[in-house]
Amino acid sequence: MRKSTRSFATIATTLALLTTACGGDDDDASGDTTGADDTAAAGDTEPADVASTGPADTGTTEPAGTEPAGTGAAGENPFGATLAEGEFGESYLPDETLLEQALGGAASLPTDDMQRNIALAAVSRASMEVDEDLALECWQNNGCETGTGGELKVGLADGFGGNVARQLFKMEFILQALTYPEIGEIAYTDANLDAQKAISDVRSLVAQDYDVILSYPDAGEALVPAYRAATEEGSQVVLWSNANIGEPGTDYLTFSGSDICAIGTKYGEIMNEALPDGGQIAFLGGTPGNTQSPVWQDCEREALNDNIEVVAVADTSWTRQGALEAAGGIISQYPDLDGWSYDYGDAFVGVIRAYEAAGIPMDVVATIQSDDNPMLCAWKEVGNPNFVIHHYVALFTQGRIGLTAAMMKLQGADVPPELIFQAELKTVDENSCRTDIPDDGSPSTLISGELQSRMYPS
Repeated sequence: MRKSTRSFATIATTLALLTTACGGDDDDASGDTTGADDTAAAGDTEPADVASTGPADTGTTEPAGTEPAGTGAAGENPFGATLAEGEFGESYLPDETLLEQALGGAASLPTDDMQRNIALAAVSRASMEVDEDLALECWQNNGCETGTGGELKVGLADGFGGNVARQLFKMEFILQALTYPEIGEIAYTDANLDAQKAISDVRSLVAQDYDVILSYPDAGEALVPAYRAATEEGSQVVLWSNANIGEPGTDYLTFSGSDICAIGTKYGEIMNEALPDGGQIAFLGGTPGNTQSPVWQDCEREALNDNIEVVAVADTSWTRQGALEAAGGIISQYPDLDGWSYDYGDAFVGVIRAYEAAGIPMDVVATIQSDDNPMLCAWKEVGNPNFVIHHYVALFTQGRIGLTAAMMKLQGADVPPELIFQAELKTVDENSCRTDIPDDGSPSTLISGELQSRMYPS
């Protein structure tokens, strides 16, 4: 396989560079890739100083290739890593505040040993300094050369890039790529829900000898032949957001995501507790044919008490306008609806706006997969104690984790066919809305507050 051969040939020559990079070399240029305080430079703010606004990059993560006292041997890692520091060119000792920010804490890490190792390695890299000017340029221009002279080429082939979540995911992917000096080129494509273009985008990256391809198959199973062909050509293909299609580990390297069924079950448990006397609820999903929404919807149905009825299900394309239109039609028919379940917080703002347009009090319980800041702040603006939201985190870190999984594979790691995260839901409160990040920002992304503000200037 032509790209596999070329990629493995680069490993011996890049290991020394990688170990140096993991030490946070000042030559990488400044840029806090993790903190929420947009006035703090990477490495000069302690976590305690930003507890009220989100963790900042402290620069404390040990570099790959070092063995701090008590953590050098496999099995001694405080987060349960089973690989020694430096193995496969990675560190497995992330800043604990970053785990809390990105995953809601260590409890959400995968339970499988190797899956956990990969996640820890990915989050560890988020402490590294990168050139945020270059990252922003790369994000705006849908790709860039990194300037390292690295031989590897990595690409993100998105099936749909038309909402804030996909664009934040894109930036996390870019930031992670910039931590690897052996990566010389980054690319991004957006099929905009066109299945044929999505297939063509993947094939194009393969034709250009891209070594790693991250992708979300909004078109579902139609993408499997393209992923299989890319894999056969030697590309490491990683899917995300629980895009479990085809045969993971064969048609493509692996896929990542939350335990979507477990999230649906938690949704159901919350609804049962909130509506002991029963009621009517509605489900909203993403793009038509996506692989994520049907999973949690089926599992929530199974978990619901018999006295709770799902009266409506609608797709929204994971956009505010789509959610506004879907919710408007549903509440016109069911004005006394008791609850909503959805998998995208930013778009749920559309549901809130639908209630405002209809002049109906939003006396509902909502279970939402992501914790996007627009939703948290819109909830605060509503100011209704009978409007309750339970949420997980946005898990934009999958962009980092998927790339790190592929990079570890190129160094000989045995990457499992799935990378599954656990999830604990939180309840929105008065402190959930973040004022130190832009309106379209996310409190759980590892993109710094300053960079988020540059991405979405007010």
